[in-house]
Amino acid sequence: MDRVWQRVADREAARLRDLFTAHASPTVPPRAALGHALAALVLLGFAALALLGGWLLLRALGLGGLSQGTRIACGLGALPLLLFAWTARPRVHRIEGARLTEAQAPELHALLRRVGEAAGVTRPVRIVLTPEANAFMGLHGPRREPTLGLGLALWYGLGPQERVALLAHELAHLKNGDPTRSGLVHHALTVLEQTVSVLWPDPIMEARATLPEKVGNLLLKGAALLPLGLAHLLLGLVGAGQQAAEYRADLLAARVAGSAAKAGLLDRLHMAHLLDSALHKQRHQPQRPHAFAEFRHMLDTLPPAQWQRARQEQAQHRVRLDQSHPPTADRLQVVQAWPSAPQCTLSSAEAARIDAELLPFVPDLEAAATEAYRDRISR
Repeated sequence: MDRVWQRVADREAARLRDLFTAHASPTVPPRAALGHALAALVLLGFAALALLGGWLLLRALGLGGLSQGTRIACGLGALPLLLFAWTARPRVHRIEGARLTEAQAPELHALLRRVGEAAGVTRPVRIVLTPEANAFMGLHGPRREPTLGLGLALWYGLGPQERVALLAHELAHLKNGDPTRSGLVHHALTVLEQTVSVLWPDPIMEARATLPEKVGNLLLKGAALLPLGLAHLLLGLVGAGQQAAEYRADLLAARVAGSAAKAGLLDRLHMAHLLDSALHKQRHQPQRPHAFAEFRHMLDTLPPAQWQRARQEQAQHRVRLDQSHPPTADRLQVVQAWPSAPQCTLSSAEAARIDAELLPFVPDLEAAATEAYRDRISR
């Protein structure tokens, strides 16, 4: 079954790649509409259970003049439903990171606005700094405020024009749309994931379970299969839309920063794993001011043969229908199919001034990256 499902995913990935290679703005089959319908059903089901719990609680408290025994039964029925509703409730998305205000980094915020104007995105965007070799665009808080999560390691690992491509790509997600960024799909996935988390037995307790407890755990796992299956189905339905959103963001970033800069950014993402090597070297044999500078040095001095091996490995990478990003090799192929000159540029002097603005945040984020690295190698 896994092999059959993977073949379907491979065909879907190749179809999307070929669509965007042949057409800059292709029409993607509207399978995501089914995903939104499923998300609505999930949330309606959750609301129905929560309302049932509330109604049973009111009955238990005396509404309707029921007998004492019936009221107790209603109370026993209301308790698990209300506990479930509270635990699995849709949550306001919180984005972790160090908030970077315009007063702290006026050059970076000015660049972000300049890139946004070139990309056609005028919404104000918060910036939070994280220690990873990654970046993301999320919607934060009850007002769903656009927030750019900027991995400081990745920022240091990029050249000036590649940084423009990075900002343009993330801002493009506010313009092009991504089905999982819609409140409906996001909240439905939250409910399903929390439901699985509630039902799935704790591994440590499961290892010490008695026979009756093992039977109970098996029943709980069986019950968790439904929300787990619905979550995978929902992600599968919106998966093509997610991956199409990445291609659109890539192409818009290429038009803003230039296709060479966007291709360079994707190429450098092949080597994000070198951050661990940089953290290790900085701890034991420091030669650069900090680990993020060491990461940049590693990328700048990497032998061509190692780049080629990384590209070949990425070319073999396969994705699933529920993964949000297409293979990096496919993304490179699409970007290179549509050569573009840069509309927005960043000089080396401007990039250096932005680095000076970010320097006060380096020690804390470097320490956080080091701690995360230690956690990974200790598992």
